[in-house]
Amino acid sequence: MDTDCIFCKIVLKQINAEIIYEDDNVLVFSDINPVSSIHKLVIPKKHVKDIKQIDDVGIIINIFDVIKKLVDDLQIDNFKIVVNNGDKLQLVKHLHFHLISGDKVTDKLI
Repeated sequence: MDTDCIFCKIVLKQINAEIIYEDDNVLVFSDINPVSSIHKLVIPKKHVKDIKQIDDVGIIINIFDVIKKLVDDLQIDNFKIVVNNGDKLQLVKHLHFHLISGDKVTDKLI
């Protein structure tokens, strides 16, 4: 864990979040600045700064298994998965996947 990372603090329950799903490896919570009616963040519980620092592809498998479960549970067919990487794009330096669907989702990039 990175003690300065806001997402690590959410994993440790030091900061409140609307947690949607949790298992041993993955945490899902609602984005505090949603771009659509469904905007969830899917993160590994282990602190990984970005895609380039993944040392175990099992993390990605776990995350996509959870995303599949979420879209099935939420009964959504049209959605985006967005991952930003690098200091210019990542507001939080903890690997995270945006799952976006709902009323404002479009085919435009965000």
